[in-house]
Amino acid sequence: MSKIRLFFLSVLFIGFFSTCENQSPIPMVPVNFTIYLNTPTFLPLTAPGSPVYIPYEGYKGIIVIQTSPDMFVAYDAACTYDPTHEWGRVQIEPSGIFAIDTVCGSQYSLMMNGMVNSGPAGLSLTQYAADYNPNMGSIHIHN
Repeated sequence: MSKIRLFFLSVLFIGFFSTCENQSPIPMVPVNFTIYLNTPTFLPLTAPGSPVYIPYEGYKGIIVIQTSPDMFVAYDAACTYDPTHEWGRVQIEPSGIFAIDTVCGSQYSLMMNGMVNSGPAGLSLTQYAADYNPNMGSIHIHN
């Protein structure tokens, strides 16, 4: 009887933790590239709060921002409300602190882990690993 109970508890345990995985609506695409802060395109990243959009990476491009000295964050630019919509991509607002999807109106905070500030989106922007190497002046972005 205890083996059956143990088996049942194991199935429940595995089922519970399998539902805790990221349920992001953004399709998983391979991301693995390095940017160098001394190139003109990425010079804005040397100041906190100055994001850069990198097209043709991730699902709908990648936004990179320096959130504090030696700390960089990379987000997929796909809106989490309707990422399959042809124009479902966030754009960096002039302040550099927010990104907004002009189709659904969802606004995300780039300085606060890509969380939703307003609009119909219920999930934060998809985040990629951004490993900063101060000796090389580079950021390796990957999943």
